[in-house]
Amino acid sequence: MKMNTEKKIPSFRYSLLVMLAIIALTSVGIVVFNASITTMFLLSWLIVVPAAMKLGYTNDEIEAFGFEVGKDAFQSNLIILSVGVLISAWIAAGTIPTVVYSGLTIITPKYFLLTTLIVCSLTSVATGTSWGTLGTSGIAMMSIGTSMGIPLGLTAGAVISGAFFGDKMSPLSDSTNLAAAVCKTDVITHMKHMFYTTGPAYVICIVLYTVIGFKYSNNTIDYIQINQIKDVLNSNFHIGLVAMIPIIFLLLLLLLQKPPIISILSSAIMGLIIAVFQEGEKIGDVLNYMLSGFTIDTGFVYADKLLNRGGIMSMAETVLLVFVVFVIAGILQKTGFLEVLLQPLINKIGKSRTKLVGSTFIVSYFANAFSSSMMFTSVFVGTLMSPIYKEFKLKPQNLSRIIEDTATLGGPLIPWNSNAVFCAQTLGVSPLEFIPYCFLSWITPIISFIYGVTGFTMLTYTDDEIEELEIFDTIQRRVD
Repeated sequence: MKMNTEKKIPSFRYSLLVMLAIIALTSVGIVVFNASITTMFLLSWLIVVPAAMKLGYTNDEIEAFGFEVGKDAFQSNLIILSVGVLISAWIAAGTIPTVVYSGLTIITPKYFLLTTLIVCSLTSVATGTSWGTLGTSGIAMMSIGTSMGIPLGLTAGAVISGAFFGDKMSPLSDSTNLAAAVCKTDVITHMKHMFYTTGPAYVICIVLYTVIGFKYSNNTIDYIQINQIKDVLNSNFHIGLVAMIPIIFLLLLLLLQKPPIISILSSAIMGLIIAVFQEGEKIGDVLNYMLSGFTIDTGFVYADKLLNRGGIMSMAETVLLVFVVFVIAGILQKTGFLEVLLQPLINKIGKSRTKLVGSTFIVSYFANAFSSSMMFTSVFVGTLMSPIYKEFKLKPQNLSRIIEDTATLGGPLIPWNSNAVFCAQTLGVSPLEFIPYCFLSWITPIISFIYGVTGFTMLTYTDDEIEELEIFDTIQRRVD
């Protein structure tokens, strides 16, 4: 007969020590040794498990806690894997090349900064990657801006705003899916909620880049690099409306509120059909792309960077990260560490929604500055603050939106953050030059904070929904 050891409640000091140890281990690995965040979170098992065992829990009990919560990552991870399939199918069908080609076609001298914003936005929304956008469309726009005599920091600001708009608003983005997963809301609900802050901010960016761009409207554009990219895309894919069918099909399914996984995979199959009948691909090749990613050698490095991506395997690390994070968070939650840590913060916040939102902003920017990783920040803030938002009867999409408004967009504003460093290295501009012109990263959090203070769009649970949640939690505790 197994002995039921009495479990201790961790002290605040002990809980804080454990949390700081996890943060230190993860941050040192990421910043100093350039290690994968997934690896570092998995290694934090060596901190969390012994710490929980000191409270009287057995190894089997601790693993059970982690795996019980880890199951909650199932749907999010299926969506992320489906997105990998979708990206490769869309490239094979010519969908993503058509989006990029269309964006490059609209560039004019008078509205160069505006079109830079739009081109990079289209590229990042279509591909779901800010870094990929910076290394392709971003470099092209920087070359054009330099030839026009536009300050490097100003062009870079427009490039970064567009690139990170897509990283935040694309269903194909790993940061978008991670924020939704950590806060336990579905990605479509999360994206819809972000439009309330990002939409107005983007409109303001359009106005600002347009007005500032008028100063350079008489300058001439060197179209050499743009035409090179367009020629490569046009010679390797059928650019046109047919290639856009998978996107239209996906949007239609989502508008009809069909399940996200079914919608994404159905759009991928539509891409497969177009790739076979219009692009001349073999079915077996496209199916292999869906696993390992689309591959092509165009002979033009910028185009290859843009097109060689996608596939289930490209999403493997994100899937593993989500699962490991849920497992570690589950152990910290079930053994009482999180509850003890949060209690002083809950007492300090009291009943003030303003203090809650302000605290979330502070924690998010601090974590982003400390870890230099927006992925770590999303995980840390989502895990730490989710229970408090629930106490305030605030739906999880409120928190996931704030995380994206601060963590995803905040990276380029912190000179030593991995995102700012990558922007500087890729675009050839000092962070101090482009930071003032990253308008989207400045404006979105301001709007988000105003919403938090006023309560506008801060969705709350109804009494019936709260009752259902409490019943569910009671059942879960009995099962545990």
